[in-house]
Amino acid sequence: MAANPWSDGIRVDPSSEIGSGCELGPGVVVGKGVRIGDGVVVGPHTIINGPSEIGDGTNIGPHCSLGYPSRRVLRGGSPEPLRIGRGCVIRSGSVLYEGVSIGEGVEFGHYVLVRENVEIGGGSLIGTNVVIDGNCRIGSRVSIQTGAYICANSIIGDFVFLGPYCVLTNDKYAAQKEVELKGPMIESGASIGANSVIMAGVRIGEGAVIGAQALVNRDVPKRTICFGVPAKGIREVPSGWRPLLKERR
Repeated sequence: MAANPWSDGIRVDPSSEIGSGCELGPGVVVGKGVRIGDGVVVGPHTIINGPSEIGDGTNIGPHCSLGYPSRRVLRGGSPEPLRIGRGCVIRSGSVLYEGVSIGEGVEFGHYVLVRENVEIGGGSLIGTNVVIDGNCRIGSRVSIQTGAYICANSIIGDFVFLGPYCVLTNDKYAAQKEVELKGPMIESGASIGANSVIMAGVRIGEGAVIGAQALVNRDVPKRTICFGVPAKGIREVPSGWRPLLKERR
């Protein structure tokens, strides 16, 4: 680790490895079995629990908690590795649980919460105050805007856009009946407007577009425009429309 004039109070477990050219801010704690690549910046008072792997050139803001123990671990289970790819940006106040896997070049806003057993593909953008519950699969170059809630067991394809404060749900009986929790599936290139609610088990087809404030309680065919409460298919997506996230990043 390179000399760092702001290194007061840093604690690094002897079992951990820190690459060359890294900068650790004051009060950083690095736990057992952590591997930090070259050129990584870790902001003040961030805690990294092991086992964790952080790729080269990643920038982690202050007051983050990485590899946070899930309920299973708190009850005596062994933690799964947290893996963060190269060139990621994890902004201040974010919490990533054990067992999370993040591809290269993923960028987080502030105060993002990602629960255990979540995969996020490379090049994705996860906005400020987004919550992603456990056992979710999120594709590459996805854009999830401020304040969105992704329920457990959701599947989101590549190049999907989720507008601000979207809500994905997985329990259609609202805890009044025993049921398998099944999140929505949003296929590649679909766009979901701001403040929309996608109900449990709904499938949004490839390239579909959901209008703002829609309530989607049934499957949506691919390349269909839907809006309303409940949402209804209005027409096909015009031929000139395309998922711009394929081109922008």
